[in-house]
Amino acid sequence: MTAAIVGRTLVLNKNWMPVNVIPVHKAIMKVCANRAVFLDTETFQTYDFECWVVNWDDAIRAAKIEANSVIHTVDFGLFKPEVIVSSEYDGIGYKVGRRRPKFSRTNLYRRDRNTCQYCGHKHKAEDLTMEHVVPKDQGGVTEWTNIVLACIPCNQRKKNRTPEQAGMRLIKEPRQPKPQDLRLNPVERLQRKIGKKAPKTWEQFLGKMYMNVELDSD
Repeated sequence: MTAAIVGRTLVLNKNWMPVNVIPVHKAIMKVCANRAVFLDTETFQTYDFECWVVNWDDAIRAAKIEANSVIHTVDFGLFKPEVIVSSEYDGIGYKVGRRRPKFSRTNLYRRDRNTCQYCGHKHKAEDLTMEHVVPKDQGGVTEWTNIVLACIPCNQRKKNRTPEQAGMRLIKEPRQPKPQDLRLNPVERLQRKIGKKAPKTWEQFLGKMYMNVELDSD
């Protein structure tokens, strides 16, 4: 059943602040497990699973709701939830694990924030390279403390030399990052989850900080 359910649901915390975006089937499972309640985005009334089914039963039977907004089961129709309110969470971010971050391209870009560590300018990912501070042929190794992001011009200027040999200076020394160094802040995290488009019904919950998100038209 879950494989046929498509769509996304916005998750609000106890204070009705947006904290996550999850697949519709996961939102339904949260409500069924009493970890959240459905929210009517017009009336702002909340419902548990049973009350949600009863509330939308007449409209579904009368076909007053678009077919792609209804999940049909053997016994009833279920109006897809656009927003749920968590009953177990009141923060705005998520806890970060304590494991040491693995050395990877993705984590390197997060550590250096897509910024060239020589000129200090931010660039698109495709305009940056993974650069050995101490070149390999001078004993440099591929690890956190010897790899930085560098833009193509700076990389070409440095060539196969150390920063000192090239007369260049790092804006900060590379180091092993902590888990929190790689974490997106709550706004960035949610923006990535939302993507470039969001249902218009989410607008009232997203607020001014998400004004760059395009809203679907009715």
